[in-house]
Amino acid sequence: MKQKIQHLRHATSKALPGELNNLLHLINYSFNQDKDWEHFKQMFEQVHQDFFDRLQTQYPELTAGEIRLCALIRLHLNSQDMATILGIGQDSLRVTRYRLRKKLHLPKGSNLTRFILQF
Repeated sequence: MKQKIQHLRHATSKALPGELNNLLHLINYSFNQDKDWEHFKQMFEQVHQDFFDRLQTQYPELTAGEIRLCALIRLHLNSQDMATILGIGQDSLRVTRYRLRKKLHLPKGSNLTRFILQF
């Protein structure tokens, strides 16, 4: 959004309404994702009771995005589906998984999926 706003500073007056509409659409999309996440979280908790609470209790330094990734791993989704849901590329997902392993203090070579499934 920051980049979009900076781009708007330099937009011509003819392009400004269209650019503002694009920015508004991006903001609405972001809010919808948050609502979707809350709905998903409620449904997930019905099946995997206390998963988020246990995860946050043992690893309070996890970000919201990392917690979402843990939930998607728990659902046995493949990397391509996880990347699509999270709105990131495959390479970004690989880096995110690596950082998650570090925050979970997993030894090198350990299986992140197996760890999350046993959690």
